[in-house]
Amino acid sequence: MASEKKAAWVVFKMDKEMTTAEWRERFSGAYELMYNLPGIFSKCWWVNQEKGEWGALYVFDSEEKLQLYLTSELWVKIVPEKFGCKPEVTILEPGPIISKDQISKAEGSWLTT
Repeated sequence: MASEKKAAWVVFKMDKEMTTAEWRERFSGAYELMYNLPGIFSKCWWVNQEKGEWGALYVFDSEEKLQLYLTSELWVKIVPEKFGCKPEVTILEPGPIISKDQISKAEGSWLTT
C-alpha cells in the first residue's frame, strides 16, 4: 500500500580515503537538508571502512514520498555530482522501527556505547 512506510538502503563506493570522523563531518553538512526533507521519517548514515563503502538507510512516510525523492533533482543530479558517483539503491519494506533516543540536531548526535 502506498501509504505505508518504505525504506531505501543506499550504498556509495568511497570517493576518497577518509576517517570515520571525517565522514561524520561530511554527513553533518547535509543534516538540515535531510531533517527538512518532505516525507522523511528517519535516516541513519553509516560507513564501512573495510569495504570502502558508505551510505544511509532512509525511511520515508510512504512509497510516494520515497519515489519523489529518488526522482528529484537533488538525488538525480546534485548527489552524484557532489560524491562523484551514482549510489546503488535497494528499496525495502521496513519492519518495526525502534528508537531509544530521538535525535533532533546534528551536533552531538553520533550515538556511541
